[in-house]
Amino acid sequence: MKGDTNMFIKVAKLGAAVKEVMVNEGDSVETAVAAAGMSTVGYQVRVNGRTPCGSLREGDTITLVPAIKGGC
Repeated sequence: MKGDTNMFIKVAKLGAAVKEVMVNEGDSVETAVAAAGMSTVGYQVRVNGRTPCGSLREGDTITLVPAIKGGC
């Protein structure tokens, strides 16, 4: 059941900071990023190096990678 268990998640914003936050089991990526005092605006989000899908699990690492724009 969502919210019954606390877990630790790392949130890393490349070029800025890494924070470990406590969230509830089943919480979203957005919840963990907000708990770390960060925003996803202008960043691509990865969980354990992959595109996020599903709920977070104990020990996951969320990485915020600066979005690259431009091209021909």
